[in-house]
Amino acid sequence: MRKPDTGLRYADVLVIEEGALGGGPRRVETFSFKSRDLSGLKYEALEAQMMEDAREALRKYGERLDIRRDSLQRLFGAVGEVPVQRVRLVYEGGALRPTDIDDLNRAVNTTKNAVPGVVVSFQ
Repeated sequence: MRKPDTGLRYADVLVIEEGALGGGPRRVETFSFKSRDLSGLKYEALEAQMMEDAREALRKYGERLDIRRDSLQRLFGAVGEVPVQRVRLVYEGGALRPTDIDDLNRAVNTTKNAVPGVVVSFQ
């Protein structure tokens, strides 16, 4: 995929809905996976990292994308750029997950409100 301001990019995962209801446009979502050690971060640093990652994911993989792969371009016809309904930012969990769950939930909610269109989660 390509965006004018960030150039050619490869999302970790690009999901294209198989068949849209009523013949409408296909739904497109992107996933960005992060393996960061967030376990030792205090709230302010955790929030800042999540905000930075969410903004970067939206800038690189959100809003509108020009799908460059020929096999995928056929799905959209001559549309050119396609809208991305949602960007999912997924952090690795386990030992890398923040230890303070209240701080984690607060940082996720703050990021969600500040960067609409990006869903933050942990696996």
